[in-house]
Amino acid sequence: MFEPEYRVGFRILKDEIGLLRTLRISIASLIKTLGVRYGADKKVGEAEKKKAAIKNHFRLLAFLYKALQRRYGTQRTDEIMRRILMEGGQVFFRGFRPLRPEEDLQSFAEVYKDFESNNIVFHVIEESEQKFELVISRCLICEAFHELGIGRLTRWMCDIAFAYFSQYHPKMTYTKDRMIARGDETCHEVFLWR
Repeated sequence: MFEPEYRVGFRILKDEIGLLRTLRISIASLIKTLGVRYGADKKVGEAEKKKAAIKNHFRLLAFLYKALQRRYGTQRTDEIMRRILMEGGQVFFRGFRPLRPEEDLQSFAEVYKDFESNNIVFHVIEESEQKFELVISRCLICEAFHELGIGRLTRWMCDIAFAYFSQYHPKMTYTKDRMIARGDETCHEVFLWR
């Protein structure tokens, strides 16, 4: 069965290009993924192994993007993909379980570290009751997208985080002033608890 974010993506494709075209492009892309499996050498670090898993997760997206681009051109494909990423990305973040009433920012920090340790390499600058601040030195999703040939899509990745975290909890605010996906060396994220 497909991951929930892919189900969202297929629904959006159907809305954008119609059911028959969606089926044709999706089935052809799915068949192409069957012959592709990314792995990491046993001697490489844990981050490379995680990046291989990310590439396997998003390989269908890469084939879909390339098929849409051939048929509809880059501009139209980017419009469709931005919508897929923004709506599907909210579902991808399902790993951030909602906080219970008695939980606080430190509880969120644990949820964040558990989920994002599969997607980024980071170090925490401050973790307190009022502030959770970190610097991301590697975005494995960005790296995977570039290696899959869909690097153009990374420009919206931070938009997904902004949209998700702005609604995550009423006491939490989120800022990000540096972004790897937009060309910075690192990402800098700050979560504040009011």
